[in-house]
Amino acid sequence: MARRYTHCDICLAACGMEVEVEDNRILSLRGDKDHPLTRGFLCPKGMASHEMVTDPLRLRHPYERIGDTWNRITWPEAYEKISQRLRDLISRYGRNSVALYYGGGNATSSINYMLADGFLRALGSDRMYNVLTLEFTNRYLVMEKMYGKQFCVTQPDLDRTDCLLLFGSNPMVSLDHPGIVASLKDLKKRGATFIVVDPRRTETARMADVHVDILPGTDLFMLRAIHSHIFHRDLQDKEFLERHCVGGNLLQQLPRLSPEDAARICGVPSETIVRVAEAFATARSASAVCKLGVNVSTNSTLTYWLVEALNAVTGNVDKPGGLVFNPGILDINLLSKIAGGFKKRTSHIGGFPYLTNSHPASELPRAILTDSPDRVRALIVDAGDPALSLPGSSRFDEAAEKLDLLVSVDTYMNETAQKADFVLPATNFLEKDDLYIFFPDHFPYPFAQWKHKVVDPPDEVKPEWEIFRDLSRHMGVPVLNQWPMEFMFRGGEALGRILGTPDRFAFDPKNYYRLLLGAMGKVKFGKLMKNPHGVKAGDIRFGAALKRMATRSRKIEVAPVEFVDALKRVDPASERSDRFPLILITGERSPHTKNTQLRGVTSLTKKQSGNSLRINTEDAASASIQDGDRVKVITENGAAAVQANVTDDIRPGVVSLTHGWGRKLFHPETRPSPERQGANANLLTGDENLDALCGMPVYNAIFCAILPDER
Repeated sequence: MARRYTHCDICLAACGMEVEVEDNRILSLRGDKDHPLTRGFLCPKGMASHEMVTDPLRLRHPYERIGDTWNRITWPEAYEKISQRLRDLISRYGRNSVALYYGGGNATSSINYMLADGFLRALGSDRMYNVLTLEFTNRYLVMEKMYGKQFCVTQPDLDRTDCLLLFGSNPMVSLDHPGIVASLKDLKKRGATFIVVDPRRTETARMADVHVDILPGTDLFMLRAIHSHIFHRDLQDKEFLERHCVGGNLLQQLPRLSPEDAARICGVPSETIVRVAEAFATARSASAVCKLGVNVSTNSTLTYWLVEALNAVTGNVDKPGGLVFNPGILDINLLSKIAGGFKKRTSHIGGFPYLTNSHPASELPRAILTDSPDRVRALIVDAGDPALSLPGSSRFDEAAEKLDLLVSVDTYMNETAQKADFVLPATNFLEKDDLYIFFPDHFPYPFAQWKHKVVDPPDEVKPEWEIFRDLSRHMGVPVLNQWPMEFMFRGGEALGRILGTPDRFAFDPKNYYRLLLGAMGKVKFGKLMKNPHGVKAGDIRFGAALKRMATRSRKIEVAPVEFVDALKRVDPASERSDRFPLILITGERSPHTKNTQLRGVTSLTKKQSGNSLRINTEDAASASIQDGDRVKVITENGAAAVQANVTDDIRPGVVSLTHGWGRKLFHPETRPSPERQGANANLLTGDENLDALCGMPVYNAIFCAILPDER
């Protein structure tokens, strides 16, 4: 029996794992008590992740779809057929006829993203559509405008802050930072003020000193009132604004929105808005954070900006207890420029900025359906399920039918794969080596842990990096879009064959990261290999980031002109109508699911095998709905039938439907008759109401009606 150490890939917390293996079988899996960040913690999803290895639903062979029939094919056949069809399409319609959608199925994988992105760019296409553009590119735009670089992302100093203000976040369930449960409990013990703004009384809101049950989509107006009150009462940090910021006067000169006026828009007492503003501004240190619940609502970029600016106005940036910058172990901004180039791009449909080297994924169906001669005709989907994830699911269904080629690289035959021409079986995170480098803002200091392969993959399953390496070579393009690297590794492979060690110098994650870390890393590869529980690569140096702002002024730009102008054009939220009297949110988290993933993990699906509509007791009574009834949710975009969950932990007038469901469990050989799980929330959303600044879709704050399901 061997004991091996790795980390979980289900979410960005990357909790440490200790795994016992014998004869390529996982005997036990638990949290790694010696992991310096998670210290033995592992959530129920991580504890059950070993079930993915032997799940009968997972893919084990490449498949080609001919009509309604799925046929097993060999890897050489798959590579040759896909490559030939790509060559034909590029020859006839140009390089930008090929697109790639990168999903969230490999949350902490860096090598997969780099190989997939490099393959697309080596073909000459820039049509990358990554999952970040559905959830987080508002923050990257704000970082770029305020701090000068997209990947200059801030995070709260949880262990030292005296006041934590959360907008649209439920970290007690999402667990997206290592050790966050312990940090929040410690925050309460030491008497720090904890404020949660959320329309639902979430698990995190129950811990808060102040829970603000705001109307969805109105956070922007509460924040405007907070800023107005701080300036009106002269509570801003004048010295910090003078020394480290420009544009503070523009913020102060914005038309004042009083707490009383904001209260009428937000459904929050004016006294509560004043209390929050003064508690935050007068705390010795404070951190305001905006997360997914707000990111996928209306005015997401402007709201994120006002949250970030609130920290600067009160002098809480790059200081203990405030917002901090974690530089990570590699310069992600530089890597991004090397991969995507320095050319400024805008999206093909809406003219949105090219953020995180990607067009907005919300535009992908229209990029396929457009009558333009350079429309997308071939789509490769890597570790994602746009059929369920994109807003307005019916639009993607229509687009998939119009594609000349659809290829899915995944561990499961998900809903997108079921529409594909070719499906290529990929490893799960326990079956491959990797290194997590892209989201250092989820760690309290520069940290790295090598993700060791724990078991070998079954049958014909391959890691994604190997699939894209082989596709690159079949297409005659360089791996990672870099000919010098391709020549170097080709030479190394030839030398290895001569020496009888063919893998010693071949392209693989270990050899690639050995080179990358040696050239520009803050921790060396050898040190990672000697420290299976991870390596601390430095401390946060408070004040250092303020001295190296990449903006033109070399200071924090607290009021970018385009944001100020856009804010002046925003009207208060629309009133609900008799036709759609309720407000729908679809971003609720669950301890037993992760977006569209974990579909075959039996121990989790026993606890939750579908979703339900959370509805307030008063709203249910007025609609003659009882707990457990089947109801129909209707929006201007569509309808979905689901079971009602009547409760008092959500404010009246608001309903919540968990996303990621509407799954059709299918496998060509082990489950040829699909089994449906839950309702697809994206039947109720649309892809036309996008954030005006970054193109992100709206999944929350959608007007709806609820009726008994009379099927």
